[in-house]
This record gives sequence, structure tokens and C-alpha cells, in this order.
Amino acid sequence: MIQVLGKAFDMIDFIAQDPRRRKKLKEIAGHFKMNAGTCANILQTMVRHKYLDQADTRGGYLLGPMMYYLSRQSAYRGDLIAAAEEPMGTLAKNVNETVLLATLRGRERFIILQVEGNQSVQVGRDMFMKDTIYQTATGRLLLAHLGEKELKAFMAGNGPPGPSWPEASSVQKLKAALAEIRSRGWVMNRTASGVIGLAYPVADGARVAAALGLFLPAFRFKGHHKSAIMAGMAEAAAAISGRMARAIPKT
Repeated sequence: MIQVLGKAFDMIDFIAQDPRRRKKLKEIAGHFKMNAGTCANILQTMVRHKYLDQADTRGGYLLGPMMYYLSRQSAYRGDLIAAAEEPMGTLAKNVNETVLLATLRGRERFIILQVEGNQSVQVGRDMFMKDTIYQTATGRLLLAHLGEKELKAFMAGNGPPGPSWPEASSVQKLKAALAEIRSRGWVMNRTASGVIGLAYPVADGARVAAALGLFLPAFRFKGHHKSAIMAGMAEAAAAISGRMARAIPKT
């Protein structure tokens, strides 16, 4: 057991040496001269406990959110943040609204970057953070792009949306709503308190890794401002995805 713990910490140290580059199982096992199966078991245990992050079953490994939560240093998914900072800053400046970038790990939504707008009337962030995944535009978009197995696990832990998302209150309705989101390519929802939430997908290679979100009071979401927001979000999401694609090492 002590040897396994030692190997786990050694793997974390190895992955942390280049925190923005995903390291594949073959690379990690080769570095430590370990059996691939044994190495995979240790890595998957750390993924389940959110100390490591894995894109998919064949994807490489990065440090997970718990590593950054415990250390309170640097930033989770620094690769996404580096790719998103400039496009999000430009968008927030152009439309003068608050923009955020959210990811989904297990049953939790993490806001990894937020750029504030300067409007005199703002949606309080504390209120926004209390919303469930089902209630938010970014949460709904991220759920729509989960694999079947991931969605099943999420549903097992969270149950159907119920009143949090009345149009998707049952499992059958939820699956239909998620399919519609994938088809449309973006999400817009309006809360009972008069807040508009928007979300567009951000790709990390072939998968949706994050949701670009924007929220504002409903009375501002009209006319030219509405058109500028929609066009700006689509452009910013595409720009971030493009930067992520260029950052993927060629094999």
C-alpha cells in the first residue's frame, strides 16, 4: 500500500512538471517502468477522486481540480484558461457583460475563469453560483455533450431535473432536451428572476471540454445588443476552440 501511495505521488509530480500538456498512459508507465495495467489502475483511482483529470478513456492526464483546490495556487485547466483569456476579455469589453468559462467534472460544475463586464446593473455572482447544473445554461450545454456512460452516472447521482428544468423534468424529456441542444449548438435560458443565461461549446480536440457562458438581466437582452452578444459568443467560442486545437501536440 505504501509503495502504491508513493507511486501515486510520483505520478502527480511527473504530470505537474508540464501541467498544460496531457500525458498518455504509455508515457507515464514507460517513465516509471511500470506495467501498463497497474499504472492505469493507480491513475484511474486518482481520476475518480478528482486529483487527476482525463479527457476520455483514451485521453491523457492533467492535474485535477482537487489538486488546485488544495494548493490554492495556479489554476485548474490552465491550458483552457490560457486559450480563453484573450477571446473572453475581448468579448466582455465589446458587449460590456460578464463572461465565464465552465467545466464539468463528475457531478460538479467548475467556473475556471470569469471576466466581469462594467454595466451598472449586474447579476450578483453569489446568486448565480447557487444555481444547480440543471438551472444554468453552461450546465445544460455540458450535460448535452456527456457520453452515454457519463450521463448515466450523473443521473444516478443527481436524479432527473424536476422543477430545476421543467421542460426536462423526466429522464425521457431530459434526453430529448439534451439532443435538441446538441442539434442547435448553443443554449439560452431565462430564470424566474429575469436573468438570461447563454452558453456555447468550447472544444478540446474532438470533445467539448468547456462551456463559454454569459449572463445578464433580461431587459438588456434585445435589439443590437442581443445580436452583438450572440455573434460575439459564437466568435469567442470558436477562437478558444481553435487555440486549443493548435495547442494539441502532433503525433
